[in-house]
Amino acid sequence: MEYLFGPVLSRRLGLSMGVDLLQYKTCNLDCVYCELGKTICLASCRSRFVPPVRVLNEIKAKSNDDFDHLTFAGSGEPTLSVDLGEIVLQAKEIVDAPIAIITNSTLLMDPQVRKEVALADIVLPSLDAITQKTFQAINRPASGTRIEEIIHGLKAFRNDFDGEIWLEVMLVKGLNDHEADLIAKVSESIEPERIQLNTVVRTPTESVMPLDKEEILKMLELFPGAEVIPDWDWRVPIDIRAKILDLLSKEPCTIEEIEVLLHIERNNVIKYISILERDKSLSRHKFQGKLYFKTSKKE
Repeated sequence: MEYLFGPVLSRRLGLSMGVDLLQYKTCNLDCVYCELGKTICLASCRSRFVPPVRVLNEIKAKSNDDFDHLTFAGSGEPTLSVDLGEIVLQAKEIVDAPIAIITNSTLLMDPQVRKEVALADIVLPSLDAITQKTFQAINRPASGTRIEEIIHGLKAFRNDFDGEIWLEVMLVKGLNDHEADLIAKVSESIEPERIQLNTVVRTPTESVMPLDKEEILKMLELFPGAEVIPDWDWRVPIDIRAKILDLLSKEPCTIEEIEVLLHIERNNVIKYISILERDKSLSRHKFQGKLYFKTSKKE
């Protein structure tokens, strides 16, 4: 597959089948915390980056697979694609799973972009700053991008969109944590269904510092009701590891089967399977559209 990837095990979106409508690392931001590294193409205008027909053919080929969300994300900002709306519209006729769009919010000031993004079931926008100075420091936008316009676009999108908005706030020590109270007030005014606080847990390509666990939990005083989504304890407890590997050495299982048979909460199953896959303790295979996991031969 050229344009689809996964399904990725996502603690926010479960089994997420990703759709990438961009050339690698095309974005209108160059965020200091991005795991993919520096933006190669700092673009400010919408364009066509990949052939829509080929993307839709791949979606059709994966339509019977087992995934929780079809997620438009990938290697840059998906709203830069002029084909986003049409592909989402056609994808809704192809797949039964809900459609999610992960966006940096920058183009929601454009009514046409809002109309296209509103075709999704769940939208996961981000807001990392309130002042232009902080926005420049953490997100390093393309020339002419103004944070006040982004905030206006988010509020306008809330009025246009009946689905769920999960607003992510990425907090980076020394860059935007000093204006967390302002971010909290604006986040509440956008009226998202969820506010999700994040920090730089996984190693970024640049020297930026995360908030520690105590610091980000303290932020809940400013963001009452928010979810804390980073996971500092990125490991599998020894007893749970043994249970999962023992189960999967006997027969391959899906995420749902592991959840039921071992009585482990789904989000934790996804976390543990992600770690064990990364450690090459597990492998995956597909059968009749469902994703199964089994122990690797070395185990």
